[in-house]
Amino acid sequence: MVNRGAGVGSLSGVALLAATRDLVRKAQVLEAELLVHLGEVDERKLYLDCSCSSMFEFCVKELGFSEAVAYDRIMVARAGRRLPAILDAATAGRVHLTGLRLLVPHLTEKNQAKVLAEAAGKSKREIEEIVARLAPREPVPAVIRRVPGRGVVHVSAYTRMAPSSESRLEKTSDDQPMEQPRIEQPRPSFVPLSMELFKVQFTATRGFRDRFREAQGLLRHRVPDGDMETIIGQALDLLIEQVKKERFGVGRKARNVETKAGEPTASRHIPDAIKRAVYERDEGSCTFTDDRGRRCGSTDGLVFDHVDGFARTHVHSVENIRLLCRAHNLYAAERMYGRGFMEEARARGKGRRAQVDGGSTPVAGGPARTGTSPGPAPPPEAGAGQPLSAPDIPAT
Repeated sequence: MVNRGAGVGSLSGVALLAATRDLVRKAQVLEAELLVHLGEVDERKLYLDCSCSSMFEFCVKELGFSEAVAYDRIMVARAGRRLPAILDAATAGRVHLTGLRLLVPHLTEKNQAKVLAEAAGKSKREIEEIVARLAPREPVPAVIRRVPGRGVVHVSAYTRMAPSSESRLEKTSDDQPMEQPRIEQPRPSFVPLSMELFKVQFTATRGFRDRFREAQGLLRHRVPDGDMETIIGQALDLLIEQVKKERFGVGRKARNVETKAGEPTASRHIPDAIKRAVYERDEGSCTFTDDRGRRCGSTDGLVFDHVDGFARTHVHSVENIRLLCRAHNLYAAERMYGRGFMEEARARGKGRRAQVDGGSTPVAGGPARTGTSPGPAPPPEAGAGQPLSAPDIPAT
């Protein structure tokens, strides 16, 4: 608890300012040390031990950062591992965290000293001007739009997106700037207008527009006014139903020939009845639980995971299968088979796919569908007698 006693109140103005500046200096050093620690946690992927599927989730859920602060610190921490001058600037308090985050994508080993020196002591707006000079953008058209409703919603032009757990800041050459995390498509913007209403904004292609207009025409008898929310909402309902049926067997009739639960089989196909039971039991979310009993609960990239490893048991059963997010599926595999073995297996898988002309994308949580035989058998179980929680060797 912060001491708010009479000690501070008794200080003179000069002493109070001096003490405040001293605290700021200490905070700058602590901030730089925090960035170093965050970078190491990220590199080791220790967030997986805390039931978090990404470094971003770890910073928000475990450390209590806001989304914006988590984004800034992760970006600067990752860049600092590559360019230590960034951490030096943070330690000395020459450039604030937001300024460093804006500069990170444009720093190289050649220009870092000059750019960081120029940004020293600058405000965010002044650093934005430096960035505009380093990476000029095309002029944007002047657009004035009235948002229906009682109020006006202002959206920042600098929208932060959660960094991927697989993202890293790489430098291709001395002349090339460091890149932002490779997120192919920015997430749609959902801006709350009230408790129940949101402004949804995203960029669409001409093809999307044409398909939507076609859907409007086809649904005029059901949706006479062509309301966008109604039509897209119905499309999402159909999509969710279809994906649940394909991925988790929800609402799908059983095949004529299904592997019986508990019987050894060479097929990695999990019977639909088992998929449905596991999905319902695990409530459609990742079941990874840390040593404090906290569950991950992520619903992104879920895969069916054999607790004892299908490569070892060749058995499908409700008791032996669980839902894990992709990140914890890979983490559990490394715990069972070892990180070195998994890296070699993934490298072999990439090599095989590179040799297959027209090979399809592997199915998440299953073997690569390239027409090649499965990878080598996993090593003997390490640490016999010790409980291990791990899946099959995941697709690479």
